Amino acid sequence: MRTMPRVENKALRNYVYDQIRELIDQGILPVGKKIDKADLSTRFGVSQTPINDALNRLVGENYLEQKPRKGYYIREFNISEFCELFEMRAGLEGVAARLCCENATDEQLKTLVSAFDEFSLPMDDATLHHYYEMDRRFHADIVRFSGNNFILESLHTTGFQARTYQKGLVRGPDITLHEHRMVVEALKVRDGERAQQQMVWHLLGSRDVFKARLSQDVISSSK
Repeated sequence: MRTMPRVENKALRNYVYDQIRELIDQGILPVGKKIDKADLSTRFGVSQTPINDALNRLVGENYLEQKPRKGYYIREFNISEFCELFEMRAGLEGVAARLCCENATDEQLKTLVSAFDEFSLPMDDATLHHYYEMDRRFHADIVRFSGNNFILESLHTTGFQARTYQKGLVRGPDITLHEHRMVVEALKVRDGERAQQQMVWHLLGSRDVFKARLSQDVISSSK
């Protein structure tokens, strides 16, 4: 069993909360899965009190839903909510991309610029999985390298980025690889306005996939 360091109760609750949320963000606890509190208690070497505190906090943040007499489940977002999540990401990450051009170090920009160098089309399953991981890292790094702690904290606290990966890649690399490289080209020359514009277009492109599904659902329900 994993042993826990001696920490104050508040720090312990925050630690357990962070660990459970990380399991959700990484998909280790998948959408729709019922939370096994006993398993989490054993995993972290703590009583169920901080587990319950963390789960209730995650319910309040819409990460989980609590079903009467059934327990806690990983919440799945509906199509309309995915549209809103991508719109929020477009706004925040667009500004973050612009700020990267102003604030990122040369070494940080080098990391971003080289992110997709190794990829080409078509991709086999193993390469596609690696591309998915690089997609997540690229977007997270842009926020981190922006130098704006409020944007970083906003995306971390609300989990906007992580939640939009619930369904994996919304669009395939046949479309998004080029879009990522358009963002990279703007970052390479520190063109903040173009970097922001390309990032907004990229994320709204994914939003539009859900908007199309939403429109189709409306049409289908009206028949």
